[in-house]
Amino acid sequence: MDTGEPETIAVFKTWLVENGAHIHPDVRFEPVSSGFNVVAGSDVPADVTVVSIPFSLAVTPQGAEPALEALFARKRSSSADAPLDSLTERELVCTYLCMHWIADPSHRDVLRHAPYIDTLPATDKLRTPLHFSAAELEAFRGSNLYGATLDRRRDWEAEWQKAKAVVSAANASWGDAFTWEKYLTASTYLSSRAFPSTVLSESPTLVTTPTSYPVLLPGIDALNHARTHPVSWIVSSRARPSSESSPTEPTISLVVHRPTPRGAELLNNYGPKPNAELVLGYGFALAHNPDDTIVLKIGGGAPSGGTGRWEVGRGARGAEPVWEAVLSAVHAQNADDGDDEAAEGEGEDVGASAAVEDEMCAADMLAEMAQSLYDRLPQFPPPNADEMRPEVVQMLGHYLEGQSDILQSLVAFAREKEEHALQLACEQGLDIVDEEDAEQEE
Repeated sequence: MDTGEPETIAVFKTWLVENGAHIHPDVRFEPVSSGFNVVAGSDVPADVTVVSIPFSLAVTPQGAEPALEALFARKRSSSADAPLDSLTERELVCTYLCMHWIADPSHRDVLRHAPYIDTLPATDKLRTPLHFSAAELEAFRGSNLYGATLDRRRDWEAEWQKAKAVVSAANASWGDAFTWEKYLTASTYLSSRAFPSTVLSESPTLVTTPTSYPVLLPGIDALNHARTHPVSWIVSSRARPSSESSPTEPTISLVVHRPTPRGAELLNNYGPKPNAELVLGYGFALAHNPDDTIVLKIGGGAPSGGTGRWEVGRGARGAEPVWEAVLSAVHAQNADDGDDEAAEGEGEDVGASAAVEDEMCAADMLAEMAQSLYDRLPQFPPPNADEMRPEVVQMLGHYLEGQSDILQSLVAFAREKEEHALQLACEQGLDIVDEEDAEQEE
């Protein structure tokens, strides 16, 4: 039956099935400005497997490396080896994706994911910050996301140069064609569509670990994200359809637990993600995202004395460890200045007074830090909004709303700590001197 889908989608679906995957017959790919949405061609009941693929169909570094080795062996233009073992898991996958655009179609036996890659959004449809115009990125200046974008570009460019050297060692003409634009596109596919390798296990999970790495799951990764949408990841084993005697292999399935009416979008759930991560890695943001956070770095706040890193969410969620780090830094500074020893030598009242003063100082420092970050946030609506695409303006608005709300809650949290310290001083009959008032009197 003609579904009205583009030819690339028909080829992709056929390729999935021929390689042991299952896709629900009512799944339709609907063209949208960002690529494709997956919608229900008819009413899809709850608790239905939408897509399942064998592990062997996933794009993984374990599959990319032997494919690249076989490819490079065919077209080696020098006696030098291409040191694939120098590439990280991410670099291997990105290089494998890029070679689909560089090598001619005669190599499709080793570059076997072409039908999948052909369905991915064109470069001009990508909306992550490294695909922003200069004016669009400038609108984020003053936020953590602006700095994170510059850091990511630096890191990915270093990866590209490293991978380009490996490809060039195999074949000079391929190395010339291995451009930054191609590597950026492949890297963006990985950041916006990949799942942690922990999903490819007997007990699949979206929780990353120090040893996990990104993998692509053709078909499964086509579904967009909906926060709290009820889905399950199920791993099972089944025989390959090519022969009854085929050995079994594990498959990963996505089960959607909510009914989807005809024409509505079939959705996945990537897990709780703040807008900073969604914008940087995926190219979209959620309005009033409850999972929003801001990253704070505090010098001297780490146990080693270095810079500590904390995430604080809405309602000052997670602020207590930040408070402890700031308070610890104040204690340490006063100890270096000799204040603690002087307080101990002058009696318990003076020592208690010093402790309360430390709390007040820490509260003031925390409030000033949060207020400073708030004041540095870019203006919204941005003055150059007419130079920006509407979807990027919307992303900026959603992101800044969350950052503003969190920083305001952190200022309020710090002031509560200050009030608590003052109340404690009053209860203990301590005479606390406000340093600013003292300076004004002088």
